[in-house]
Amino acid sequence: MSSTSDLPRLYALLGDPVHHSRSPALHQAAFTALGLPHRYFALRVPPERLGAALIGARALGLAGLNLTIPHKQAALPHLDDLSPSAARIGAVNTVILRGDRLYGDNTDSPGFAAALGQLRARTPSAAIVLGAGGAARAVVDALLHQVGVDQLRWVSRAGVPPPHDPRIRALTYPQLAAGPLAADLLVHCTSVGMAGGPAELPIPLDLTTMPAGAAVLDLVYPRPPGGLLDRAEARGLAVQDGLETLLWQAVYAQERWQGRPLPAPVIEAMRAALR
Repeated sequence: MSSTSDLPRLYALLGDPVHHSRSPALHQAAFTALGLPHRYFALRVPPERLGAALIGARALGLAGLNLTIPHKQAALPHLDDLSPSAARIGAVNTVILRGDRLYGDNTDSPGFAAALGQLRARTPSAAIVLGAGGAARAVVDALLHQVGVDQLRWVSRAGVPPPHDPRIRALTYPQLAAGPLAADLLVHCTSVGMAGGPAELPIPLDLTTMPAGAAVLDLVYPRPPGGLLDRAEARGLAVQDGLETLLWQAVYAQERWQGRPLPAPVIEAMRAALR
């Protein structure tokens, strides 16, 4: 008799757009390496259909979901329960279906922290985060609660007030441009450079004002030619694109879904799938 884990289950990524996503290959590699018959799909869900899609996921008995732009914050009212970290961050990227209940979690925050740990750069004490969406919120959470930065400038078009923390200073892009980028770490979390996204930030960034030994991370993937990371690398700064964060948030999502840590060979199979 087959156990429940031997039966095929369906998992999906919900977002708009999703055609560029490497998540299906990443998670399918994990299922294969684990010897599980499960399948993972990327489904385009426009913002106005998110609620219906989550009701459908519950009704169809899907085993788990990932959420990407523009759903990480919008999904909160449609979920039954939230993990403490998802509630603190105010964004969800991983959903576990427990019976007919949708449990929202956030693996972007520990995923980013793990990716940053792979970068051979000094531990940041001062950071700049660009963007106000769900990914930016997870990065800010990781920097404050896992990395332990002393100062953080959080930059968005409207300067949306962030959660209260004395280490955070909320800025608009013109306010950021008024001074040097004096930080150990710059993290780009906007849709600039993504397929279908804007081509440029509201202001040009003068990377020459970043100190030697600083690092620039761009959560966008694949790395846009001639973009932020190319300019940072030419400046001699350490750089990393979004694939490492994508890998580690997926590892932690799989661990939430399967209820156990992933063995190292499974993580390596997922990393190979990204290449």
